[in-house]
Amino acid sequence: MSLSRGELNPLDVLGMRKLNFIPEHFQTITIETGFQDIKKIDQWINYHLNSRYAIEHTIMLDQTSKKITQVTIIGLEDPKEITMLSLGCQLLHQKG
Repeated sequence: MSLSRGELNPLDVLGMRKLNFIPEHFQTITIETGFQDIKKIDQWINYHLNSRYAIEHTIMLDQTSKKITQVTIIGLEDPKEITMLSLGCQLLHQKG
């Protein structure tokens, strides 16, 4: 029931689709904050995916370079939609 198929999501209508935190049962993907426009990724998720989701900004230690970096964690309730996001969202693969 995504907008790309011309159908409204009932969770969107009720304002219950985007959460302020990532529950433990959500599947997550971590991206570097500096390279992506998070608002456009949020719009992509709203338009193409169906399940509940959350976007959090945090700081993590990069294991390879041993530096502290800002990252964005995107959590989705449906594990299949993490695959759809990581493969289908071209915004995640752009640099700069």
